[in-house]
Amino acid sequence: MASGDDTVEHTLYIGREVTLYTIPPRPGAGGHKSGDWKTADKIFAGRLRCVATGENCEVRVEDPNTGELYVTTPVPLGQRSVAVEPVSDSSRYFVLRVVDPTSNRHVFLGLGFTERGDAFDFNVALSDHEKQVHRAREAQEAAASGKAGQPVTSLAAGDVASLYKKQDLSLKEGETIKIAMKKPANSSGFLSSLPASGGTGLSLPPPPGGGSSFGLAPPPASTSSQGGYGGNSNTTSSPVQLTAPAQPLQSPTQSFGAGDARSSICK
Repeated sequence: MASGDDTVEHTLYIGREVTLYTIPPRPGAGGHKSGDWKTADKIFAGRLRCVATGENCEVRVEDPNTGELYVTTPVPLGQRSVAVEPVSDSSRYFVLRVVDPTSNRHVFLGLGFTERGDAFDFNVALSDHEKQVHRAREAQEAAASGKAGQPVTSLAAGDVASLYKKQDLSLKEGETIKIAMKKPANSSGFLSSLPASGGTGLSLPPPPGGGSSFGLAPPPASTSSQGGYGGNSNTTSSPVQLTAPAQPLQSPTQSFGAGDARSSICK
């Protein structure tokens, strides 16, 4: 990074409520345990600030009212687990390697967060700072290894342009395209199943029966002896003959002569 950026401080994280403890010596390979810390071992309660100056990072515990610095823990790049060591039995507690800036002597103090989420954000802030520094170094190394006077981004853009340059694939005047198609020896498609035709088109087989495909069967012969709407006009039939009855029809009412009428009236 530039030297001008080394004087600018960036606050990475602020913890409103933290507590510092005096802790016993390291018990062994298992690491520190917050369960071994007692309530009487509390020495300070205040505010925590994680500050980055260039590639350097510091964890500062301050007085919440006055802002006065109480202790400082430098976090060298690549040594975060040494400067801020997690305990083995909780995610809310850490062990800080506090350094005296005057004598350069160090002491280990316990650090506790009230909320588990605050402890998680603190750890993530330290991790993100390390990643950002590594990315900045890689970018500087890539720029130094590139061509003189040409940034890495322009080189990458030039490579992409050469790979995906526009090509004119249209036919020029006088150019033709020839396509060679090979007919298979034994074709079993739909056209091969049709009968051969002498003409240029396709011929279909005649309908069954040999007759016209649009002919209709003749109507059945008429069996009625009387004419009418249902009769066949092309069929010749004998005229209908009516025969007189053998006996004359009589009215159900008896008829009387004139004399009989008169006699009946006189009676």
